[in-house]
Amino acid sequence: MKNSVISIFDIFKDKAALLILGIGFIVRIIASIFVAPGIDEAYYGVCSYFPAWGYFDHPPIVAVTAGLGRWLSGSFSTLSLRFGAILLFIISAVLMYSIVRNLFNRKAAIFSLLFLHTIPYFFVGMGAFVIPDNALGVFWLLFILSIMKIHQTQKGVWFLLSGVSLGFAMLSKYHAILLLASIGFCLIAFKEWRRYWKSPFLYIGLLIAGLMFLPNILWNAQHDWVSYAYQFGKGVGRHSISFTKFYQGVLVQAAYLLPWIMIILIMGIIKTIDKNDKNTRWLLPFAILPIGIFTLIGATQQILPHWPMPGYLAAIILTCGWMLHWKKPAIKWTFWSTGIVTAVLLIVVVIHSIIGFLNLSVKLDLTLEGYGWDKVIDELEDRSLLDEDTFLFTHKYITGGELGYATQKKYPVAVFDKGSAHHFAYWSPMDSLVGKDGIFVMHPRYTTSPEERYSEFFEEIIPLKGIMIYRNGKYEMTYNLWLCKNLKKPYPLEYGP
Repeated sequence: MKNSVISIFDIFKDKAALLILGIGFIVRIIASIFVAPGIDEAYYGVCSYFPAWGYFDHPPIVAVTAGLGRWLSGSFSTLSLRFGAILLFIISAVLMYSIVRNLFNRKAAIFSLLFLHTIPYFFVGMGAFVIPDNALGVFWLLFILSIMKIHQTQKGVWFLLSGVSLGFAMLSKYHAILLLASIGFCLIAFKEWRRYWKSPFLYIGLLIAGLMFLPNILWNAQHDWVSYAYQFGKGVGRHSISFTKFYQGVLVQAAYLLPWIMIILIMGIIKTIDKNDKNTRWLLPFAILPIGIFTLIGATQQILPHWPMPGYLAAIILTCGWMLHWKKPAIKWTFWSTGIVTAVLLIVVVIHSIIGFLNLSVKLDLTLEGYGWDKVIDELEDRSLLDEDTFLFTHKYITGGELGYATQKKYPVAVFDKGSAHHFAYWSPMDSLVGKDGIFVMHPRYTTSPEERYSEFFEEIIPLKGIMIYRNGKYEMTYNLWLCKNLKKPYPLEYGP
């Protein structure tokens, strides 16, 4: 067995690694400046206005990720919103490099950085845009590093780091429970790991993780277990098996990874199974469980493409070792093809975000989801339509997130949606809005009628002049507005205070 002599700080002595990190950092900064916040990103930005131990849909660390740049700079911008995500990705890359270099060698570690900086999901999704997986990736890899240390040193004391990593991972995303399942698999299935059942550090590590996660449990207990109920409802299949949904779940994973990369990573897992090397086989459950479980769930209901992605972090580690036996042309083709495709896609998105050259309709142009919301707030203030007795509202939490982030917490924002108001049900309790005027803001991709939906709740609903939005001097869309006078009674929500 190879002795571990590589520090996580050794990456800063590796010029090639630093070059990859530096170029990636600059590219993600540029993309973060020019691409408007996505619907989930803006929502997480609103979460950062209201720090708590939990939210309707996630544990708390995503709010820290979204708020870090604003807290450090004092500015409201797409870059400050995404700064935490960019920083966390660098930490993930450093951890990945250290793990792979300890398990294999420097060449394999460089491969791991190239994978992270060329695969679309990791480089852009986890690497620049705000999602719970920004932090989950860090602590997922830190947990793997701690397990690697146990394996290489034969010292159970590293379970203490495992416990801390698991605690933070669970506070990042509930998917982290699969870390516990993965190490449990190792302790049961692999003979060389069974002796750690006798290690007191295993149980102390579990206690540490439990104590760290306890505040979120208590928060959920005070909020009718809303977060667990919501996530469990999403993650458990409730329908009959559908091969169409299964294939869709596979295809969206392939889209996030690029099809040939997905095949290569799956092959890396298979090669490890076939080799059955004690030095690497302990990594298998960290790859197979997330990928396998969520892919199978996708046979009964639609899954989000990023759900299985933590498993591909372990798959990258395993694949980098396998690639050491590849010929140079195959290695070059893999990284050049992936890098070029990702670069082209990113360049197109950034340029289109700036000038809108693709001429897409509002409903098809995803870059317009977060565009113009700040201009809406400015225009409403210029019209003197906003004061302490006025609130803003939408009919979907996704547009509520964009609207809420644009207000910079200056005005209350509500979501009048019985089934899915998300955390707006707690941020803007309906009882606090009764007697106030509301301004309904509708993104132009929607066509709902507030007169039909909300007439019984307000004394009067009056259409207002819309707000026209231009990009690079070109007209793009019009936000529609209604003044809804005097909320007579609380709008009924399925949850909330």
